[in-house]
Amino acid sequence: MKIIKLFIAGLILIGSMFYPTLVANSAVTCFFKSSYTSGFNKICTYDCLGSDVAITIGATELCPLTIQN
Repeated sequence: MKIIKLFIAGLILIGSMFYPTLVANSAVTCFFKSSYTSGFNKICTYDCLGSDVAITIGATELCPLTIQN
């Protein structure tokens, strides 16, 4: 019984060491929110789980509907 508890504790310890890396490397899908033109550039803003993210593209290009962040 004690060996099983130590084994489970070891699995939890190892899992907790790798979990932050897995979360940090996962991509979030961001959805188009708005855009505006500035000179020869267009700035596209996206909603990424409540946070705003912006990308810059050429003024004549269309903003993608989604991006991975």
